Amino acid sequence: MNEAHVLDKEFLFKSSIYEITSISIEDNHDINGSKIEGEFIISGDYRLHEISINKEDFCFKLPYTHELPSNINLDTVELEITDFNYEFNNNDELKVHVEYILTAEEGIKLFESEAELNKFLDNNDAEIIDLKESTRAQNEVLLPETKEETETPSKIDENMILGSINEEEKYVKYHIHTVTMNDSIESITKEYNISLNTLKKYNTFENLELNMKLLIPDEES
Repeated sequence: MNEAHVLDKEFLFKSSIYEITSISIEDNHDINGSKIEGEFIISGDYRLHEISINKEDFCFKLPYTHELPSNINLDTVELEITDFNYEFNNNDELKVHVEYILTAEEGIKLFESEAELNKFLDNNDAEIIDLKESTRAQNEVLLPETKEETETPSKIDENMILGSINEEEKYVKYHIHTVTMNDSIESITKEYNISLNTLKKYNTFENLELNMKLLIPDEES
């Protein structure tokens, strides 16, 4: 809903005044059933005489009532003043002009018959959606295929190896040995003077691979 409205009204002061020194407008409304009922409150102050120092207050109320369509959501009804101006005539007349719009979102539309529903669909280029099918489709989630990758010891970097050292071993000196083509388990254990059990305690492998990195504790430190 988007409706534009205009109100014009003349108000008379109780007596002649010299000038209006300030004026403002505000809206106050309620929604009662299918109606919006309210009033614009026009207030300000004026000087009674040209030589007057003191100002007097004034307040006028401009009521309005509008029927609301049956197919709107009443919680979304809003009123916006788009224009307000006034004229001061004959030292005692205030003429006001107010323009405003009423807006609201559409709610659930009820149809008394199937024929009325079909007519609405034809005129509004609409279609019926099966909410059960729509909900089922929303609940179906396609998961991407994933490949489980296992990282071989040869791909483990030095930071990962060093990060596996526990707190009790942090004062032990370690060597990181990169396996070459000429290496064997026997040559490595002999080179660092460690046993096979010690080597396997700090490293997990079935067979040696080229460029594999091994963590070797310095048992002499």
